[in-house]
Amino acid sequence: MNVKHCFLIILLVSYYKVNAQKVYTTEEGHIMMMTLVDEKPIKAESHKLALYLDYDSKVVNGVLDLKTLSTDSPKINALLEQREDPLILRFTGTIPSQDFLSKRHDPINFNWLVTVTFKDKTYKSVIKTTLNHFDQGTTTSCLISARGQVLVPNTGLDSLIEGIDETIDVQFAQLVLRLE
Repeated sequence: MNVKHCFLIILLVSYYKVNAQKVYTTEEGHIMMMTLVDEKPIKAESHKLALYLDYDSKVVNGVLDLKTLSTDSPKINALLEQREDPLILRFTGTIPSQDFLSKRHDPINFNWLVTVTFKDKTYKSVIKTTLNHFDQGTTTSCLISARGQVLVPNTGLDSLIEGIDETIDVQFAQLVLRLE
């Protein structure tokens, strides 16, 4: 192998290493929701919350198929499973911290403005969020914990689930790892 080939291989490997950790993704995030349906408390959970974090811009995009929700109501479970049309809920927001993955930090608390889209409706919501730092040897980790309320009339879920309350409490926590 000549010098040009070695240089090209080193350049490609360096490029891959530099660009490999710019986007964090998970397809198995956990989300929990609580609301009332016909004045009875209902809890819904899913382990299929997909999150995409761009390290450079600090933009988080989340996607959840509401059909993956498991509730403590057989009626609502059946209703969600029988739907033929997609029930995709999306949200996006920018984390207002420049370097929460690069160095140790105290908990960062902020009101996170996210844009939520479900079907043809888009609205903004503010979610209380905390970023907690973890050191794990050669990796840097940060736990994103978020909780807030979603106004049901803004989503159109009231047309999907009859008797649902006007608000849904939402919370999720997701660990973000950055490999060095």
